[in-house]
Amino acid sequence: MTLLHLAQLGVREACVAAGARNTPLITALLASTGIKLWNFFDERSAGFFALGRMMADRRPVAVLTTSGTAVAELLPAVVEAYYQALPLVLVTADRPSRFRGSGAPQAIEQAGIFGTYAEKTIDLEDGGPEVNWPKVLGRKPLHINVCLDEPLTGESTGIDFAVWDELAPHHRPEHAHDEAMLDLLCDFVEKRDDLLVLASGLHPLEALMVAPALRHLGAPIVAEATSNLHEHPALAPLCLVGGEKALRALGARRVLRLGSVPSWRWWRDLEDAKGAHLLHLSRASFPGLSRWGGVAVQPLSLLSQAAAKIAPTASEALPLATTLKEELDAALSACPESEIAWMRHLSLAIPEGARVFLGNSLPIREWNLAAAPAPQGTTFYANRGANGIDGLVSTFLGLSATIDEAWMIVGDLSALYDLSAPWLLSQLEKGNRRIVIINNGGGKIFSRVESLRKLDEPARSMIENRHDIDFEPWAQLWKLPYRRVAAVADLASLPDGAVIVEVRPDAGQTDAFWNRWQG
Repeated sequence: MTLLHLAQLGVREACVAAGARNTPLITALLASTGIKLWNFFDERSAGFFALGRMMADRRPVAVLTTSGTAVAELLPAVVEAYYQALPLVLVTADRPSRFRGSGAPQAIEQAGIFGTYAEKTIDLEDGGPEVNWPKVLGRKPLHINVCLDEPLTGESTGIDFAVWDELAPHHRPEHAHDEAMLDLLCDFVEKRDDLLVLASGLHPLEALMVAPALRHLGAPIVAEATSNLHEHPALAPLCLVGGEKALRALGARRVLRLGSVPSWRWWRDLEDAKGAHLLHLSRASFPGLSRWGGVAVQPLSLLSQAAAKIAPTASEALPLATTLKEELDAALSACPESEIAWMRHLSLAIPEGARVFLGNSLPIREWNLAAAPAPQGTTFYANRGANGIDGLVSTFLGLSATIDEAWMIVGDLSALYDLSAPWLLSQLEKGNRRIVIINNGGGKIFSRVESLRKLDEPARSMIENRHDIDFEPWAQLWKLPYRRVAAVADLASLPDGAVIVEVRPDAGQTDAFWNRWQG
């Protein structure tokens, strides 16, 4: 019955981390049709790969594990899925419930292990009470814990998942809103003299939905790459480059946040900003600040309804945009081997139609600041739910599994965190997958944190996790081509297929850029 309910919930892909305990579930899946199976030895990688598949297609994906600590390995991906509101389904094999609390091999307390990060736990055991299965996935991952007794071998009957294609829910229901919230949003955006739109983490279809309303509003927009608003030329006059500098210069007192929580430090400083008013429109019901202001997060569709009720405003380019662009271009030209300039170089190398995954920490912030306008059809993604660096390479591979051209820009520590991810490459469709590692010898984002700059050298070295590792041995381990990029021209001669690209920015030029840019 487990497979039947997975099919009814819309699951058409499963990431399988095999073990003896989940053998009956594996054989049943192998006997099924209409479902794609991915094979893993690493549960943590399986969970993050599933995130990438869901980010791309917005359909639920299941992860199947054996019992014991294999289940615990899923927690980081479950947390990220929870904060991204992605429909992750966890199917965990377990020993019979009589072993709970016994300390017997492969027997831990699996039921409820994900706590608040799971919508519910469905604990299945023969002879147990009848289960109330959900009709549709909610806004949290779903945990299905299946108790299996020995013997674990034998014939298993599969199903045809495709039978439920027309009936299964393809999207999660939006959280509800009422007319009072629509009126509040209309009042909030109608006066656009001190309004700012912050956009981040929008799926391309969501960006398509909100773009006409944003043009109608005519308010300035600071859009991260992951907002995917670059695909809408009519918004170009409204979009400001310059990141933190632009945000400080605008001095907006009313902020409309679209999509996920932004990466800007300026956003965090709103926590204590007096007189600043915020509204949040997102598929995930988190404000990103502890100050709610009495306003819950509302669905993105509300913006189109509000725009239809207010008069349009002409879209005019802001003088500030020209000034900041000129300053940025000058700083990048003066420091061409800086880490930030390399983001510009990489953005110019990515072809039309590519899918780009930006790692957390510095890469996403620097890309948002320095990248050139994206070519047509390019889409951007990132794991910004919990803002961690875990599982980024696995997420990228899930995101790129079915396309021809995909690029990942990731920091060195993030890559080291996910060294088992390339296991999946042999199972993916043919395509160019460029894993670009910005290797600056540690977590340099901490050198940008003002309070940490005052620490002594031993403390800073430890916090930054400084190292002298290069990534050629990683490429050799997985039999992948490796390129150490020393000049921009090297990016034009990458081999077809998957390749690991290592970039070593000039630390002195990076410091010089920031000194010049920040004044």
